[in-house]
Amino acid sequence: MRIFFILLKKEIKEMLTIQLIVSLAAMLFIFHMIGSVVGKQTKASAARNNVVVLDFDKSELSKRIIKGLADGKYMVKDASAGDLADALSNHEYEDESFFMVIGKGLERNFKLEKKHTIEVYARFSKSLSGYSSSFSAAKIRKAIGRINKDLGVYALEKKFPSADVEFMKKPVLIEEFVVIGNARARVSVKKVLAFVRSQTYFFPIAVFFLVFMAAQMIMTAIAGEKENKTLETLLSSPIDRKALIMSKLSAAAIIAVLLSGGYMLGMRSFMSGIMGQAVLGSALFTQDAFIQLGLVISAAGYLMIGISVLFCILCALAIALILGVLSEDVKSVGVMITPLMMLIMISYLLPMFIDIGDASFVIKLLLYAIPFTHAFIAPQNILVQNYSAVMWGIVYQAVVFGVFVAIAGKIFSGEALLTFKLRFGKSK
Repeated sequence: MRIFFILLKKEIKEMLTIQLIVSLAAMLFIFHMIGSVVGKQTKASAARNNVVVLDFDKSELSKRIIKGLADGKYMVKDASAGDLADALSNHEYEDESFFMVIGKGLERNFKLEKKHTIEVYARFSKSLSGYSSSFSAAKIRKAIGRINKDLGVYALEKKFPSADVEFMKKPVLIEEFVVIGNARARVSVKKVLAFVRSQTYFFPIAVFFLVFMAAQMIMTAIAGEKENKTLETLLSSPIDRKALIMSKLSAAAIIAVLLSGGYMLGMRSFMSGIMGQAVLGSALFTQDAFIQLGLVISAAGYLMIGISVLFCILCALAIALILGVLSEDVKSVGVMITPLMMLIMISYLLPMFIDIGDASFVIKLLLYAIPFTHAFIAPQNILVQNYSAVMWGIVYQAVVFGVFVAIAGKIFSGEALLTFKLRFGKSK
């Protein structure tokens, strides 16, 4: 056991370099900075509810529309003195992204029960970057809904002056319920989806980074030892080959956990800036509904997720150990890690875009055969209390890990280890 800890200390020293620490610190700073900047810009864009209105009808109805926008928390800016070209080029409105043109004939067409066209313009930035354009689109959709609602009420009041307009506008009340298993709760489907996505989209990103970093580190370490001939010295010494394998796996796992911890801290700031407070607000106001639906991860649930992630990392490390042996030098690591990266990408991306339960048999077989998939979908299964799926996934991951460790042990037990490599050319 003493030999194992000596080897473990050696491997950690070799992997935990100054360059790695500097990279981690830089990553934390960049994520924090981007998250802070994006968060501030998101709030600023959301707070800007400006609309530049060009009213050429000048009627009671057009004034009602403008008043309705103001009542809907829009900051209306009147630019009806000129035309649209003047408004777009006006220095006063150069920062505005939402313009509305109410053409002549609105009230006349309304009385004749003819539809009238109101033009709306969304001005995009030349770079087409950022979230300003997205906010403009959302504000325009909301404003159009507001206008149609106000004009609908106005039409009902004119046509049926003695009628109950509120009843005619909403003759039925709609209540949304969400059912998960045997549980149900009165809550907006949109809020539940936002909450679930916030819990399940961020997690795979962190696991993806963790697995990739762990695999890359152990492959680089082994390829470096082969390139520097230090592996020959280790293999010629009376050290148990199993202790050598486990020390490399353990060191890579420890460093990967440290890196992923820092990554998750930075990513949390980054994601909170992008997502704003929308999801958080939904979760706060519907907390009781989420509890009723069982969409709360308990301590036991987090433990199961942690075990699944642990075996996910171990599987990646065992595969990377073999790929590292096949690498001729450090430069070839980037090529040799490709098969592992393809498996990770498939298991990471497909569950984000398809429902595995509704997928074809071939797709299901492919995803479940890749051990990393079980860690990526563990939070979703825990949220819907599908604990058996997580447990079977852990068992399968443990079996896959054992198989690849056995293969690695077989490779390390022979002397062909030092010359073992893939040859893509034709043998002469």
